[in-house]
Amino acid sequence: MKITEKSFTNLATANVEESEWEGRCKRCGLCCFDKIEDERGNIFYTQTPCKHFDVISRECSIYDKRLEIEPTCIKLTPEVIPKLRWLHAECGYLKSNE
Repeated sequence: MKITEKSFTNLATANVEESEWEGRCKRCGLCCFDKIEDERGNIFYTQTPCKHFDVISRECSIYDKRLEIEPTCIKLTPEVIPKLRWLHAECGYLKSNE
């Protein structure tokens, strides 16, 4: 599935409530695991989660302050989603726009 910035225009401009947007997450946690990109651009998920990610609860232990505490954390927004090649096809943020 190819996600383009245009396909998210309506979502971004509709001022989706943050709680509604956050509710789209399926809590798979893949975005919280280290990823490797090879020389061909293929993305591989590792088995190494962020040190703040609880693999049992599938939640971040510092969620409210994650962007301040963890510089590699990316806030997933309608504007950012089309630019991220590593979101998997079953991601709730992608599926909710179909």
